[in-house]
Amino acid sequence: MNISAVIVTYNPDLTVLEGLIRNIISSVKCAVLSDNGSKNIDQIKSLSSLFENIVIIELGDNMGIGYAQNRGIETVFKDENVEGVLLFDHDSNPSQNMVYELGSAYDKMIKQGYKIGAVGPVYIDPRTQNHYPISVFSGFSLIKKYPISGDNNPISASFLIASGSLIPRTTYEKVGGMREDFFIDYIDIEWSFRATHNGFPSYAIPSAKMVHQVGDDRLKMFGREISIHSPLRRYYLARNSVFMVKIGYIDWRYKVREVFYSFSRVFVFLLFVNKRATYLRYIIKGWSDGFKGKYGKIDILPR
Repeated sequence: MNISAVIVTYNPDLTVLEGLIRNIISSVKCAVLSDNGSKNIDQIKSLSSLFENIVIIELGDNMGIGYAQNRGIETVFKDENVEGVLLFDHDSNPSQNMVYELGSAYDKMIKQGYKIGAVGPVYIDPRTQNHYPISVFSGFSLIKKYPISGDNNPISASFLIASGSLIPRTTYEKVGGMREDFFIDYIDIEWSFRATHNGFPSYAIPSAKMVHQVGDDRLKMFGREISIHSPLRRYYLARNSVFMVKIGYIDWRYKVREVFYSFSRVFVFLLFVNKRATYLRYIIKGWSDGFKGKYGKIDILPR
């Protein structure tokens, strides 16, 4: 499979970004850096000059993840020979053989008759070295599957994290790109549900590994873990959760679960974090804008 990559950058750590590029560059036809107005864009350009097959798209401002991904995807698919696009955040750390493992698994699955929305790796938390679970929605429950040692069969997933996901051109042409109006959060989940709705489910490939950090920190409570994000990210999570409930093609049982956990998780979360009043303001604003249908980017709320 002929693959190109899209890396969304926003004030990246250059050492981490270089490691990402070096781990994938020999396995892709081209890597497009779609930059969301990074302050260190000159350093990003200097780093990119070390490699031959890199293209930089300067968006000039933070336009959101979906917008940056779509501009990158459109760029790589201008080359008619590219059969799939591999998405990355700038802080992801794929194994050196991840691209090969995903492409090889995709080719094998297509020969076996699979219809594929996306294939992605198994993700590893850099803080604990534990695998993140693979999310499978069933009824009102979100089942967490973990890869079994020695079993490299594809694992059906209700949705994948965008970073590390390989999307075939044929799927993209039928399903479409990412929701730009979400700005950040739920973008990959919405796309996965939309792809599945159109007959293209997603799969995790156990032989493909990637280190990827979800959230700024992890909070353990009642045997569960909750990602700790900034108050601004909590705004987008709250708002886009409401948007997800409004979308017609998403299973109504998922919507019921989303409503329940959006409220219950938030109130439990607020018991264990600092700056509770700040978090609560952003969360309430997010819910309010979600009900009003206010999309896009917001600025930091006044004190």
